[in-house]
Amino acid sequence: MPVVQPARASHTTLEVGDLARALRFYREVLGLETHYASETTGHLRATNGQYGAVHGRHHPAPQPFLNFYTRPVVDTAAVDDVHARISAVREEYAIQEITAPAREDPAKFGVGTYGFYLKDADSNWWRIEENDGPFGPMEIPPDAEPRGAIVPAGPISYVMLECRRLEPTMRFYRDYLGLDVRRGGPTCAYAGGYGGVNVIAVEVGDRLVPQRRSNHHGVMLQADEATIDALHAATARVQEAFGIVRLQDPVYAHGSYSFYLEDQDTNWWEVEIWEDGICPWDRMETRLAAGDAAAPLRRGRRQAAALTP
Repeated sequence: MPVVQPARASHTTLEVGDLARALRFYREVLGLETHYASETTGHLRATNGQYGAVHGRHHPAPQPFLNFYTRPVVDTAAVDDVHARISAVREEYAIQEITAPAREDPAKFGVGTYGFYLKDADSNWWRIEENDGPFGPMEIPPDAEPRGAIVPAGPISYVMLECRRLEPTMRFYRDYLGLDVRRGGPTCAYAGGYGGVNVIAVEVGDRLVPQRRSNHHGVMLQADEATIDALHAATARVQEAFGIVRLQDPVYAHGSYSFYLEDQDTNWWEVEIWEDGICPWDRMETRLAAGDAAAPLRRGRRQAAALTP
């Protein structure tokens, strides 16, 4: 029986150097909903409910290529259309790199779709691909918000994570985090998030790029604070067995009660419950609608307006 269960892979996080610029890019180019949570933090959300916290930092850590996020579009023709449109605005959005569309080799890391990659202004990697990825086709709802984005609004189908050695990482995901794990090839594995974030882990050995806590991934339980405290104690007992490098005490923050841990691959995980069972995205939307968080929202909008030609 997994240590953390039953759980759902709930969210991811990204570091950015300019929050207003990043949220504009996510909304106008990648077709993700966004809002401001504070002067230094924002959220993004895809149509499948995956949300991410976006942290403004003076010096965001560049991410390795194999930490990319994936946005599917309906077919190969849509891939080519989106590639042409993004290429035309590359300078406007400070996109650092964009590859030519091509069919990926599934022997590399378990992905065999037609698509392309881009490296954004904050050195985060994204893949745009046909809607036939390793976790199956995803629902792409018509006329979803934000309308008019270059990549039509839709889901984030999966994210990639580096690992040193695949077998112990698979064991950690399966027997500690409680994710649905299956091998995808000699050096990759698929981890389903039970309706949440899907992950592909890729073995890279000593080429692994260390991660910071502000680039963490969340695992959410429908439980109470006592359960989190008990899980923290249970984690301490199996810390060495699962190669957990650091384990931090439970805290209240951003509408969650949670603890953080760093795994054997330097990836950070937040094991959490949501206050009153409400997703932080939904909580902030309610506050914004009520005017409670209007000041940071107005400041963010002014910053975004200054970036708009």
